[in-house]
Amino acid sequence: AAAERAGFPPVKINMVVMRGVNDEEILDFAALSIDKPYTVRFIEYMPTLLDQEWHAQSMSGSEILARISERYPLLPLVGTEMAGPARNFKIEGAAGAIGIITPVSGHFCESCNRIRVTAAGVVRGCLFSDQGVDLKPLLHNSDPLPLRETVRRMVTEKPGRHHLADEGAQNKRMHMSGIGG
Repeated sequence: AAAERAGFPPVKINMVVMRGVNDEEILDFAALSIDKPYTVRFIEYMPTLLDQEWHAQSMSGSEILARISERYPLLPLVGTEMAGPARNFKIEGAAGAIGIITPVSGHFCESCNRIRVTAAGVVRGCLFSDQGVDLKPLLHNSDPLPLRETVRRMVTEKPGRHHLADEGAQNKRMHMSGIGG
C-alpha cells in the first residue's frame, strides 16, 4: 500500500506460483484485488534456475484460473491489449483485476510488448533471449540518438517466440534477478 500512498497506481502484484511452495496462497492473493484497485498477476513458474525438477513445481495458467474460479466468479476483461503478456480477468464486483501470465503453457510472444534491461545494462528483446545490446556506452554518449535508435531496433526486432519449453532449452538457464524479470 506504500506505492498506492506515494501515488503510483496502478499497483501490480506479481506472484510466481510454485506447486507445493505457495500455491495454497493463490486465493489469498486473488482476494487482494477485491477491495483495492490492485492488479494481481499470477505467473507460471519457469525453468530459469538450475532446477532439474521445475516441472514438479510448475502450475499451468489454466490450473491457476480454475483454482480461483472455484471460489470467485471471473469475468474476462476486454480492451486490455496493452497488458502485454497477461490475460486479464476481474472477480465479479472487485475493484481490481487478476492477470494470468503463461510463458510455459501458452506462448504469448505475439502480444508481448516488453523489452528487458538486465542488471548489467544489456537490453534484450525477450526475457529469455541470449541476444542483447550493452546500453552503458550509449548512456555515456552526449547524443541521445544512438540510444533511441538502439531501443527502437530492439522493439522492432523482437523475436517471434521464445524457446523456453523446447527440448534442450534447459541448458540456457539464467537467474531472474539478472535478466530483468
